[in-house]
Amino acid sequence: MSEWTQEKREDIVKRLHDKGVNRPCPRCGSDKFSLVDGFAVFGMVDKLEDEGVRNLIPSVCVACNQCGFLTFHALGPLGLLPKEPPQPQQDQQIVVE
Repeated sequence: MSEWTQEKREDIVKRLHDKGVNRPCPRCGSDKFSLVDGFAVFGMVDKLEDEGVRNLIPSVCVACNQCGFLTFHALGPLGLLPKEPPQPQQDQQIVVE
């Protein structure tokens, strides 16, 4: 995975600060954090038995530098999603003649 540019990292950190994400770690109280390069994607299901994942939530991850506690912040509220999200792939049926 390629690392994020400094400009991209600064933009994400600014957006987090603008949303009030500036409190100490809830586990150890440290105020030192690192932005983790890359995105985490969470998939939601209606029941644990469901095989199909829907409603993917792309997120950024912030790690406490002292204890490693992780927090995830959805891209949508941070204004980091494309204006028009990609359309989900439809099931494709192949017809054999």
